[in-house]
Amino acid sequence: MPGDSRETAAVREVTERLKSAYAGRRTAQEIEAAVGEAYHHLRDRPVRDFVPVLVERRARRTLADRPGPSETD
Repeated sequence: MPGDSRETAAVREVTERLKSAYAGRRTAQEIEAAVGEAYHHLRDRPVRDFVPVLVERRARRTLADRPGPSETD
C-alpha cells in the first residue's frame, strides 16, 4: 500500500476491525479484498488524513452489498 506508515497502520487496523465485525459472515479474503478495493479507489486523493475512515466506510458498503456464504448456498 502506498502512503506513510501511519496510514498503512490505520488501514491494517481497519482490516482487523472489519474481520472482527464480520466474523462468521465474511472470509478474511473477502474483507481484505474489499479493503484493498476501497484503498485503491482512494489512492490518488491529495488529502490523506481521512483515507482510513473512507476506506472503512467503502469496504463496509461493499461487504454489506455482496451476498454472504449462506446466501449463495
